[in-house]
Amino acid sequence: GKGIDLKYSVKLTNGHSFWTEHFSADEFGILETNLFFLILFALMLVLSIDFAVILQKRQMLHTTYKMFMVCVALEVFGLLMLCVAIGTYASDGIGNNGLKLIGNMSIKLDFIAELLFLLLLLLLGGFTITRGHLSHMGTIKMSVFVTVFVIDIILFVYEYVLFDPGLVLYVYESPAGYGLIGLRLTAWMWFTYGIIFTLKRYPEKNKFYYPLYGIYTIWFFAVPIMVLVATFAIPRFMRRKVVNGLQRCIDFVAYSFFLALMRPQAANKNFPYHVRTSQIGAVISVSGGKTVANFPHSVYAEAPAPTNHAVFDIFTV
Repeated sequence: GKGIDLKYSVKLTNGHSFWTEHFSADEFGILETNLFFLILFALMLVLSIDFAVILQKRQMLHTTYKMFMVCVALEVFGLLMLCVAIGTYASDGIGNNGLKLIGNMSIKLDFIAELLFLLLLLLLGGFTITRGHLSHMGTIKMSVFVTVFVIDIILFVYEYVLFDPGLVLYVYESPAGYGLIGLRLTAWMWFTYGIIFTLKRYPEKNKFYYPLYGIYTIWFFAVPIMVLVATFAIPRFMRRKVVNGLQRCIDFVAYSFFLALMRPQAANKNFPYHVRTSQIGAVISVSGGKTVANFPHSVYAEAPAPTNHAVFDIFTV
């Protein structure tokens, strides 16, 4: 007789909950975590915009704060795209190719946000706080650092496309990830050098730089420590979601602390800026054929400011 013509489909699920049905065990909780931090970062973005309006009115909206706002905006946009992509997949277990591409783009946005935040911390060694622009050598060093970082990101994207996803559970479990960790530690050494050098010349800025250095030293080392713990202490089926949650938490705390340091309130004794954006050109001079971009010492210096420098008030318009 004739064979039986059958058509069938097999649907393998993890329960019937929207949050688990189409996800493997190592992905449980990732969508909820990302949604939670999306809300937190969105609130932070709103607050940072409010601070920016106040700083703009006081002519204190410097480039470094604008960079911070871009970092937060990238985090929000990246998390939003990632949540949409994962949420679509959660609804049917298939997802949409266009949204998958958007989800992959969100990973790149995470890297861009991290790069900008690293650059921001490196620039805080003096730029817009004690000097008007970077030195020639500083610009070269910054360019080299950015180039190496971008190359490492390209390598990661290459691995992400070609490597077996079953072998690479999260971003730092790959050669490109190890490269990112190395760059992070290199950036910390540069960060340390910049702050030590700046404090020697502007000791009155210690109320800003001491907490900045203490907290962000922890931030620089948090990811390498997290990777070590994840590699040797966390089971494989939990590693991806745990690392995702820790990474989001570490970044949120880092951004929150920076925003707290920058809040434009008279009670904030850590506020770093003392030269208005409209005064930067006036305090940059040329001496011996070289541009001198160092700012005068701030009005809240612990030691008396030199008499030949102008005095700038911080919180009056």
